[in-house]
Amino acid sequence: MTALLWRRLTTALPTLAAVVLLSFVLMHVAPGGPFDGERPLDPATRLALDRAYGLNQPLPVQFGRYLTGLAHGDFGPSLVYRDFTVGQLIAKGLPISLTLGGLALLLACALGLAIGIVAALRPGGPIDRALMLGATLLTALPTFVTGPLLVLVFAIGLGWLPVSGWEAGVPSHLVLPVVALALPTAGAIARLLRAGLGEVMAQDHVRAARARGLKPLRILLRHALRPALLPVASYLGPAAAGLLTGAVVIETVFALPGLGRYFVEGALNRDYPLVLGVVTLYAALIILFNLAADLAYGWLDPRIRG
Repeated sequence: MTALLWRRLTTALPTLAAVVLLSFVLMHVAPGGPFDGERPLDPATRLALDRAYGLNQPLPVQFGRYLTGLAHGDFGPSLVYRDFTVGQLIAKGLPISLTLGGLALLLACALGLAIGIVAALRPGGPIDRALMLGATLLTALPTFVTGPLLVLVFAIGLGWLPVSGWEAGVPSHLVLPVVALALPTAGAIARLLRAGLGEVMAQDHVRAARARGLKPLRILLRHALRPALLPVASYLGPAAAGLLTGAVVIETVFALPGLGRYFVEGALNRDYPLVLGVVTLYAALIILFNLAADLAYGWLDPRIRG
């Protein structure tokens, strides 16, 4: 397992560096700037602002300054939210985004594993076909469709939950966003587990356990579930990353003050430090999630550890 961890780390750090460099270049070559508003600034004011934020320096110099600050945990000042640093904005929005993504991942795993197990216990039957059809529909529907549908039914129609907004400490504000974000991932997990269980249940050791008279549920849980979880473990890393980045859409739909809102507003206003800070943080989290998925895969399949 240590060798596997070391191999993944040797590729993770160069990947993160490449993401930072590419994001920096793309942000600075894009048309427009952070001080291009409806009313153009006079040249003297524009020059003073560029000097204050170091935007008048060559790109290599700006990138070197950014890397130096990044090495010390400093993402720089926000060019749009001028009373806050990028670190302060991330500290405000990240807990909400992580809460939303974490709860959605837990719900997706619980729902997807339950659907996959129930479907595998009745292979080829009407329950199996109905559950897999439902899982396919969940996977196909994007969050910007399921989110408004859930609002229409449970918030506007039934009045059980708030339409949008955020109030700290009130769980009802997270129910619809978490469900909308979790459903596509739950459908994908259910399909992967059902396919994995279908393959494992046909193997010799499972048939031998069935011949010994063991109950189907016990056979599934003790002999088939662990190897069938391999494709699910491989999927969980990208899934966790997708839930985190997909929260940008959900946070916009439900007006949640998460990190996605700052990212969208920073991109629209060319707030270079804010966009770079969010992209760097997202990239680091995605690499971390994939590393955790690789370690889980190594635990489930010892053959890849060496």
